[in-house]
Amino acid sequence: MLKTIIKMMRPVNIVIAVITLVVGYFLLGELPGSVNGICITALVLQVFAFAFAIGFANIQNDILDLESDKLNRPERPLPSGKLSVTAAKRTWITLLAACVLCGVADSALLRFNATPAIFFILLAALLIAYNVKLKHIPLLKNMTVAFLCMTPLILTLFYPTDIREADYESLDFATKLGFLYPAMMFAFLLTTAREIYKDLEDELGDLKAGIMTFPLIAGVETARRFAGALIIFTWILLPLPVMQGYYPASFLVSTAFIFTPCFTYIIIQAHRKNYRKSQTVTKYAMLIGIIALVASMAIG
Repeated sequence: MLKTIIKMMRPVNIVIAVITLVVGYFLLGELPGSVNGICITALVLQVFAFAFAIGFANIQNDILDLESDKLNRPERPLPSGKLSVTAAKRTWITLLAACVLCGVADSALLRFNATPAIFFILLAALLIAYNVKLKHIPLLKNMTVAFLCMTPLILTLFYPTDIREADYESLDFATKLGFLYPAMMFAFLLTTAREIYKDLEDELGDLKAGIMTFPLIAGVETARRFAGALIIFTWILLPLPVMQGYYPASFLVSTAFIFTPCFTYIIIQAHRKNYRKSQTVTKYAMLIGIIALVASMAIG
């Protein structure tokens, strides 16, 4: 049962979120051990909070999507009967409470600064709103998922690390945003494209289940071209943070070397209607891009 629950929590998505969180602090020079970095206990609490948040949201979503998953994903735990709906409900409620508690504990570490607690409460509320309402609104649901993928970076942007060292002059908000916005932008654009590819893959099942998605509203060709345009636009934007002086030239070299063949493959597979390959490669391209970013910043 535990193995099934962990699978429903989407461990790959959790790993990506944790890596994104750590990269955010790395870009700002606020990793544990740095002059005014986040303490290791706070980072651990945030890692668990995001894991619990992603876990509860996915399990709740699986419960709400049970009928459509019987058509699109019959191998998943709930449609296949590997886990009961009752057990799934108890699990997501427990994970939700654990997520909020981690945020409250993080706030206590900051001398009761409410930022982490408020952040994870709002994140939980948005995840529930998505599952219940937003995911039924074509395109907005895709963009909401993309925004959610940015939330680890948003936390690093607002997290008050300067509260511990009064004599240390931390980065101002504009400078922090300058270092973080390229990663946010790439995550948002690529995730939106990936979510559209997922809708294209699930088109038949969604239609039978009465779920209206962007491809069903705008048409398959329009949706595929729009997702492809987002991929191409992301590639065009690669030089921007380098031109602005936030990232070194090695960032452009490494990401262009990685993204050019990946993006070409994604668009080709989408044209061939291999949408599962397109969305899978898009997800891993995001992860590889994050690693390339860290490597380029580390070597300057």
